[in-house]
Amino acid sequence: MNNNSEQKADFSALIERAKHGDHKAFSEIIKHYYGLVMHYLIGHNVKYNDAEDVAQEAFINLFRKIDKVNNVTTFSAWLLRIAHNLLIDKIRKENKIDVSGNEYELEGLVNDKTPEMEILSNNEVNDMFTGLKSRERVILELRIFQDMPFAEIAELNGMSEGNVRLVFHRIITKLRAKYSQEPEK
Repeated sequence: MNNNSEQKADFSALIERAKHGDHKAFSEIIKHYYGLVMHYLIGHNVKYNDAEDVAQEAFINLFRKIDKVNNVTTFSAWLLRIAHNLLIDKIRKENKIDVSGNEYELEGLVNDKTPEMEILSNNEVNDMFTGLKSRERVILELRIFQDMPFAEIAELNGMSEGNVRLVFHRIITKLRAKYSQEPEK
């Protein structure tokens, strides 16, 4: 069994334990996905404190609905959809949520970083996101750093898969042009 299959099997077992009331398993799920939810919300320019509130509500909803999880491969998209819907509800109800946040307010987040994230310094990541629109930042984050399939990103953002692929291609083209320029001497 390859490493990816082993991870899915381990995560399936973790979900099953959480479904049966294992609070430690649920805590492990939160620890693993908290950073992803926060990155997603902050990527939509939500202030850190508001993002924390929405993330907390998302995990409370997850706790209530954990028995509905039946596909571990789409779990992250499902969780982010919960957070997205809660954000929309919060904006509608309160009409005062601050969406002028700084997408770089990510210090101190617990997150399992991918090898790509480990290689890049915070300044390089910040520089890479500079000049991108909110939706572009979210698509880049989910595709590159969270390794989410295009179909899930499309569903999460209410876009067609083809449109997500097109936006992603444009982002990559923009970043290649930005980083392929010769430094001035």
